[in-house]
Amino acid sequence: MLDFVRQHARSWLVKVALALIILVFIFWGGYAYHSRNETEMAKVGDHYISNAEFNDAYDNVRERYRRQLGSSFSDELLQKMGVRKQLLEGLINRQLVLQGAEALGLTATVDEVRRGIMALPVFAQEGRFDQKLYEAYLRQMRTTPETFERDMADQITAQKVEAFIRNTALVTENEIMASYHFNRDQIRLAYVLLDPRSFEDKVTVDDAALKTFYEKNLTRYMDPEKREIAHVTINALELAKDIPITDQEAKDYYESHQDTYKKEKEVRARHILFKLKENASEQEVNKVRAEAEKVLEQAKQGKDFAELAKKYSQDEGSAKNGGELGFFTKKQMVPEFADAAFALKPGQISGLVRTAFGFHILKVEEVHEARTTPFDEAKDNIIHILKLQKAQDLAFSKARELRDLAYARKDIQKAAQELNIPFTGTVWIEARGESQQFPPQLTGKLFEMAQGDISDPFELPNGFEVAQVKAIKAPQQLTLDQVKDRVTKDYRAAEARVLAEKKASEVLKLASEKKNLAEAAGQEKLTVRQSGLFSRENPDKDLKLLRGESLNKAFGLTMANPFPDSPLELGNRFVACQLQESKPAPQPSPEETAKISDTLLREKQVGLWQAWIIGLRKSIEIKRFRDV
Repeated sequence: MLDFVRQHARSWLVKVALALIILVFIFWGGYAYHSRNETEMAKVGDHYISNAEFNDAYDNVRERYRRQLGSSFSDELLQKMGVRKQLLEGLINRQLVLQGAEALGLTATVDEVRRGIMALPVFAQEGRFDQKLYEAYLRQMRTTPETFERDMADQITAQKVEAFIRNTALVTENEIMASYHFNRDQIRLAYVLLDPRSFEDKVTVDDAALKTFYEKNLTRYMDPEKREIAHVTINALELAKDIPITDQEAKDYYESHQDTYKKEKEVRARHILFKLKENASEQEVNKVRAEAEKVLEQAKQGKDFAELAKKYSQDEGSAKNGGELGFFTKKQMVPEFADAAFALKPGQISGLVRTAFGFHILKVEEVHEARTTPFDEAKDNIIHILKLQKAQDLAFSKARELRDLAYARKDIQKAAQELNIPFTGTVWIEARGESQQFPPQLTGKLFEMAQGDISDPFELPNGFEVAQVKAIKAPQQLTLDQVKDRVTKDYRAAEARVLAEKKASEVLKLASEKKNLAEAAGQEKLTVRQSGLFSRENPDKDLKLLRGESLNKAFGLTMANPFPDSPLELGNRFVACQLQESKPAPQPSPEETAKISDTLLREKQVGLWQAWIIGLRKSIEIKRFRDV
């Protein structure tokens, strides 16, 4: 089966990993400097990045990926992952950092380079630097001591300057407290909700208004672009049927995937949770413990544990199921909980167990001891896995062969016939919405292609797709008569929203005059709702959709000015509100203060480093001479 990286070549996870590999490579070395007389790729200040320098760097990165990916490696994969572009930008950033470091006087010393090399474990024999290992490594990497040491100097220089920039970050006590109160301070609101849907029957619709609305929103009423797509689906499941797997292959797979067949000890348990904050006062702890002990006594006396959990447990997820947690391994639970659960036998009930969530009472229902699934038991599943792996690779080979021949013939159907691959068919798809024939990612790619273009093989869960754009039908403007029902619905919704916002503004104005929202709402025959105390960190369950400016307005209210200057937006609804209570968060504990300080410091350090790099890009001239 194709490697994880190929399957997820466009995912953020692989892109992050790729960036790290390239960054480490650039600052660790692995390429030599070349004459500036060669064709240049880019210029950073007075330093040229030559074509040969870039190609040497790319060849080394390419070789590393080839070793890591094995049979899954392809140059096409690296192209999709944007390796060349990221590598060039990495080389540019490297030069920016080195030139910035020189200006700051932070370049590596000869002694630092020597100590850095001697500290590398790869050159150590019995804990000491070994010159022969060092020389052998350089021969293997086909580089010279001068080049390697220069690259080590660059790496140390980069580390020094980054540490210097990051160490200028400082978090003040005022910033810590501001962040703490920003997230933890609580408010309570009285509010009235105005839903535009309840105003739709008040909207008057006439032909003139519809025409005006239609003409102002022409782009909303377009028949979307359509494309005729000829495509071939190569089904790996069909190919898998004819792929033989030997016993030796199955045994080799079993031996190399032992962790897969080792099952850890599992426990199935129920629990009853009594919530308690980690930093709760001794009085709160004693109160909750007393409540939990009463329920524990009932459980010990033989009362139905599941019924006790339904009645008393404060774990909303499991209480309704009688506290059922299902099977879990020791690693899946917090240590205190796991230690207690795995010490019990089936049918036994624990004492009170304290965790970060509060007090628990546990009852173990079943225990599955650790075991290794024997080969004979796993064999059929292994054969199925190996068939699918080989079939997916075979499907990829066929898809690539089809793609290449389709390029040559300029027709995917003819290429499929020559290769004796069943032609799936031709279908029209729209730019708007998901195609039933293709995944959204492939649909998006097909709408980026020109007429006649043939796609690269696109991986599906069970095979590959290759497609060709046969025809393109441009978007067409729909007439008002064609979309009159849609325009009417949209117009009514838009006007209802205006009416709802206007009514919310009127209620706010009246409430401000009367200094009482309830009185204003009563006059307008509207229902007043009450929120609980909530913070930005723990929003009210009914006001979770307060976002951005509306949320800031709510937390900007004071008891002296309890009404916002305009309605808040709650999703598609409007809110007229009055501040009922403002409750500052209590003083943070030393642990909370330290945690906030660490978070703010990391944010500042990242921000300073990024700002410094951006500053270098503005102050040092960068020219790119070739497109990668």
